[in-house]
Amino acid sequence: MDGSPAADRPVAPDPRAAICSTVEAGTNVAYDAIQSIFDKNCVTCHGGAGDLVLQDGVSWGDIVNRTAMETCGGTLVVPGNPGESYLYQKLTNASPCSGSQMPRGEFFVNPLPACVIDIIEAWISDGAPGPGPDGG
Repeated sequence: MDGSPAADRPVAPDPRAAICSTVEAGTNVAYDAIQSIFDKNCVTCHGGAGDLVLQDGVSWGDIVNRTAMETCGGTLVVPGNPGESYLYQKLTNASPCSGSQMPRGEFFVNPLPACVIDIIEAWISDGAPGPGPDGG
């Protein structure tokens, strides 16, 4: 610590990382965890109007094997391949091919915590299983 008042204050953990303690590392990620991430971070902007709807009951069909709205984006989610999935690129790249990194806060980009990105990456790597008992 450098003795300044700001340096002495503890940094609060990012509340968006709370989901990380509920998803067991090394296991297949269920879609309900992905939907929970969307509900808490994305549906404010992608909640029913527009080209991309991330609301429960619609989101999986709107992203898996679907073409991105941006012509440069390719496919939103390519099951088994996070690197080719535009959703993953939009969440991890500060300069995606179009627009800005997601999610955006009110005034600026507010990237998800690394452990949340890891959950999304694991879900895509595992084949992006859908909702329901059989994975979609």
